[in-house]
Amino acid sequence: MTGHSHPRRVYIYIPSSRVLLNFYSDQMAATNETVLTKIAEAFNELADDVNSCIAEAFNELADDVNSCSTPPRLSLSKFCSACRLLSPLIGCLGIAFRFADMEFSAKVDGLAKASESIDTIEALIDLDIAHNAGRDSGSNSRNLIRANRSVDLVRIIFEQILAQSGNGITDPVLTAYEQVFGPYHSLAMKTAVRALALTVPTKARLWRKLNENEASGSVQMQKFVIASSAVIQHINNLFHSTEYGDELLGMI
Repeated sequence: MTGHSHPRRVYIYIPSSRVLLNFYSDQMAATNETVLTKIAEAFNELADDVNSCIAEAFNELADDVNSCSTPPRLSLSKFCSACRLLSPLIGCLGIAFRFADMEFSAKVDGLAKASESIDTIEALIDLDIAHNAGRDSGSNSRNLIRANRSVDLVRIIFEQILAQSGNGITDPVLTAYEQVFGPYHSLAMKTAVRALALTVPTKARLWRKLNENEASGSVQMQKFVIASSAVIQHINNLFHSTEYGDELLGMI
């Protein structure tokens, strides 16, 4: 064959963001068959640690039911492990929560690093307060507060999903956002979140992404709501009891 040869054209298919999101969700469902069960169990174990004094009081009848011999101590590494189970679930809520998931994961990674030298959440807060480091951007205390808020966000979303009928979850998502993060965000940020919230999946699609049916999924959601409430409140109470913990809780 004579003449100039032409380079072969190669066509590359770049999937759309929707295709990528569906692929991500399907893969997540395939590899995390009991994601809601794992999340509920992880936070239930943390709640058991928080409520250990109640169990002790019932086991030792001589003790007062409202007291315990030692205050509860919450494992920092356990908290991080439980939070990491939430990450793929937050990703299931669609593009609107992809960046929130990335930030949440970064905070949890920071806490996991801290857990290599700090055993409990109580010790982490005490150290930051003692060294007057809690207010610093990226401090362990502020990472903990942000991670705890994200747990609270999921708790309220689940609570609202369980309380409402219908197939939509936009209202539960917006209710949770307004309660947890809305007070710290600008009007422009709130407007953007409200617009993105319209893209969250339906309840039926969320069940499919989590490889759950409504009956089994609702049971695990309820378990998570109860268990996480105890953990969230315990962590907030720890900050309330410190010198400037209320100030930290009021920071973004």
